[in-house]
Amino acid sequence: MTHSAGTSWKERGHDALRRGDFEEALDAYRMARDAAIEADDDDAADRIDLNIATTRLQMGDARGAEEGLRALLLRASDTRVAFTAAYNLASSLRRQGRLDRALSYARRAEERAAELDDVDAVAPVHTLLGNVLLQQGRLDEARRQYETSLALRLAQPGDVRFQRAILEENLGYCLLLQGEHAEGITRIATALEIAGDVGDRRCAAECLQDLCYAHLMIGDYPEAGAWGARALDAAREGNYRDLEENCHYLLGELGSRTGDVELRDRHFEALQSLHPEVPLLREFLTAVDVTGIITLKR
Repeated sequence: MTHSAGTSWKERGHDALRRGDFEEALDAYRMARDAAIEADDDDAADRIDLNIATTRLQMGDARGAEEGLRALLLRASDTRVAFTAAYNLASSLRRQGRLDRALSYARRAEERAAELDDVDAVAPVHTLLGNVLLQQGRLDEARRQYETSLALRLAQPGDVRFQRAILEENLGYCLLLQGEHAEGITRIATALEIAGDVGDRRCAAECLQDLCYAHLMIGDYPEAGAWGARALDAAREGNYRDLEENCHYLLGELGSRTGDVELRDRHFEALQSLHPEVPLLREFLTAVDVTGIITLKR
């Protein structure tokens, strides 16, 4: 394979990643990495390894994404590679629930982003910090990070709809957690429309699950069920396993609240089958308010 062939595979990976076709992206990046190794281009191989880690994160494989990132960060001489390695490592640790370590690496990514002085590095770091802080329950701080990132994107020339959709969804979910349901729903609906326009299937699926959660919280159960069914379909279609699991939690809770035992049991039994290591999970879920124990940001 030639260098140009490797570049072509990398571009295919980028396109597939933006669409949310993660299996296709992973295959394309692996081909690009093979081309880089064949061309004896270690720097290119390192950059593609970062793309592979990003894709694994989006697929819900946080541990797989973590593999090799620390070593890559230690040996990186290129500031952008160091930034991306720290960013991906923070993202992986956050999704594993190792939040203090995630925040430490997010701050390292922030330092590298400042050196780059590039909005395409600085804005994502604010989003990453927002995600970690949100998961720590520091909602006001998380909201400020999201708002900073969105302001940077809106001031950026060119088409930023892809980035805006993600940020509107993040802000909307944060607002829901703060109890500002009307504004949160408005933000998420905006994100859903933009995600549809730009073809971001992953973001659209996240918006659908958020809208299920929002209507569940305000007691509009028919709407919650409709959004939840759409979210589950989108998660299955995109093979977004983390979102599919979220939908089972939400729809099972909907069944509990409405007295629909069949709906409750169907979804909680699906969760039990996903987690055989927790033999009494189904019974536990029927006895608690599920919305108080899950986070939709993982």
